[in-house]
Amino acid sequence: MSREKSVSPIDDDRPTRAAGTSLRQLLWGLVLALALPTIAVAGAGLYSVYRAEQEATDLRLRETTRALALSLTLEIEKAESALRTLAYSPFIRKGDFESFHEQLAQAPLQNAIWIALFEPSGRILVTSRAPYGEKLPDSLRPEILQRVARTGKAELSDLTYGPLTRQSIVTLDVPIIIDNKVAYVLGMAIDPAVFQELINDQRIQENWRAAIIDRGGKIVARSRSPEVYIGQSIRPELYRAIAEAPEGNIETTSLDEVPVRTYFTRSSSYGWSFVIGYPAAEVSAALRRPLGWLLALGAVIVAGLLLAAWLSRSIARPVDRLAIAARNLGRGERVVGPPTHVLEFDTIQKALAEAASAIERQENDRQKALEAIAESEVRLRLALNAGDLGSWEYSPGTNEFNASSTCRVVFGRDVDEPFTYQDLLDAIYPDDRAKQAAAVRETLTHHQDLHVEYRIIWPDLSIHWVRVSGRIRTEAGDKVTLVGVCQDITARKLADERQALLLHELNHRVKNTLATVQSIASLTRRSAEAEDPAIWDAFLGRLQGLAKTNDLLTATNWNGADLRDVLSNELDPYQDVLGRRVRLRGPRVSLQASAVLALGLAVHELATNAAKYGSLSHPEGRIRVTWAVTKGDSPRSLLVEWVETGGPPVVPPKRQGFGSKLIQRGLAQQLGGDIKLIFAPTGVRCVITFPVVGVVAELEELSGNRDQERVAS
Repeated sequence: MSREKSVSPIDDDRPTRAAGTSLRQLLWGLVLALALPTIAVAGAGLYSVYRAEQEATDLRLRETTRALALSLTLEIEKAESALRTLAYSPFIRKGDFESFHEQLAQAPLQNAIWIALFEPSGRILVTSRAPYGEKLPDSLRPEILQRVARTGKAELSDLTYGPLTRQSIVTLDVPIIIDNKVAYVLGMAIDPAVFQELINDQRIQENWRAAIIDRGGKIVARSRSPEVYIGQSIRPELYRAIAEAPEGNIETTSLDEVPVRTYFTRSSSYGWSFVIGYPAAEVSAALRRPLGWLLALGAVIVAGLLLAAWLSRSIARPVDRLAIAARNLGRGERVVGPPTHVLEFDTIQKALAEAASAIERQENDRQKALEAIAESEVRLRLALNAGDLGSWEYSPGTNEFNASSTCRVVFGRDVDEPFTYQDLLDAIYPDDRAKQAAAVRETLTHHQDLHVEYRIIWPDLSIHWVRVSGRIRTEAGDKVTLVGVCQDITARKLADERQALLLHELNHRVKNTLATVQSIASLTRRSAEAEDPAIWDAFLGRLQGLAKTNDLLTATNWNGADLRDVLSNELDPYQDVLGRRVRLRGPRVSLQASAVLALGLAVHELATNAAKYGSLSHPEGRIRVTWAVTKGDSPRSLLVEWVETGGPPVVPPKRQGFGSKLIQRGLAQQLGGDIKLIFAPTGVRCVITFPVVGVVAELEELSGNRDQERVAS
């Protein structure tokens, strides 16, 4: 729009001020229209960079505390698992605490300061810190032991000072349940150095402050100056924050008076926490960087404004002069000049402002979407890595197959090795290919989830088990895709097979042992009917002898035992210091398990009889045991001769005793042997003969001059 306006002449050189926008205003408006959106966008971008850096730091520290808290939980669970393994010791259930004390001495628990077996009342039965049989004081933690017995759950203590060990310790107690009740509590003192080593292994940055906190808020381990701060309590505000939430962060001050942002994660299993203090100075440094860029940008804008003012002045002056000249030129004449309101500049400025606002909104939305996608991918990768799962995707229509690096490793391939669906099918064990094909066909036909386990053959020809799970995904255009995960379950399959084999073998051995005990009990009953007053002690002695023989077989995994070891197992308790009382001579003969049990019972009866009535009842008594294997074409036999000398005169018994019956049944009936008992006045002589076949597992052929004579020791 334009309108005419008359211009009257004036006497000076100043232009007449007309309604509208001056050139200087236009220039300044142009500068501001360009500068203000630039400042806004730049400031928003710098702030976005600062926020992204701060959120990335928060995410990294949260994930770090979660991972370290998980490592802490796993370390404690490892100690609890080892303790629960000891809790299943058969010696505890049999009440054989001396044997359990020996087992504690051999237990490979390097991090344990002591291990002890308690009654729920607090009485200490066995401890690894004192020899068995030594008088032990009652526990100083009766309330903890009673709580474990009442709840039936394992309990981890806070950091405490052990008056007996004279150092800070952490105790872990697990219940031992017998007949549906807590009969004992097995406890262990853990050296806090274990947790300090856990922190040291993480290689925490030097300026960070990482610590392990118990339920009471005490520091158990610390990355900086642990010798100063272990055992001290954390700040009250940090303790309240940990008590209120399982994880989070809080602005606080460290114990060494450094302002920090503390990130924490509390273990849901044991209540301990892992904290990392991130110095506030590093947070401020992250803020100073974008502020510096913003100040630099402001300096550039100020310089631009000064330059615009100079340019505006340089342009306006000639225009003013031209305006004066034109007015003077037309002095006395009507000058109509359409006013210039520059509406286009206003429209452009408004459009630029709206565009800047729209760009800022779009950038914020895009940044949030990217952060959400990145966080989701991180969680997915952590979940897959934690479960040793490999991911895969298969398109049946195009036969396209994509496998992750972990999936390739599960199938025995390198992480960067090409791996197609045909390679997967070729790797399946031939007998399992039909099962895999049927499972995939059922999934595609009925749109149900895929779950199948089958064997695969690695390139090195080793056989492994794999579990594959998947689900159908329908994409645009009705494109069907199978996505899922796979996991190597070879260890689980082998464990299942090994467990079944062990159960079968255990059932067989328990039946044999029960048959032997039944035989001993039957003969004991008959002797009891004969009013033998010492029959109960004899019965217990025979059971102990049977247990010692079982221990000997357990040491060889029930693969038999050496004849010399069977004899030494029963005769070592009777040997003198000089090794002259008991002498053994013969070649190396490995007996089968059934022969070991029968011969062990026979030698136990002979030794017991010698200790009561024979040569072992006299200080000058001697026992000599020799054995040899017959040679020739006829079936070979093993001869074992027992000779007693130096004892009291022997009187032949008037009737066959319990021991003789047990020897006859154990050797003659079970092994087909022949037993001759000769009651000579100088001492008892027993000659045992049984066939090599079915009795001897391994035989070392030795000539007479190579037989080794050895004292039982």
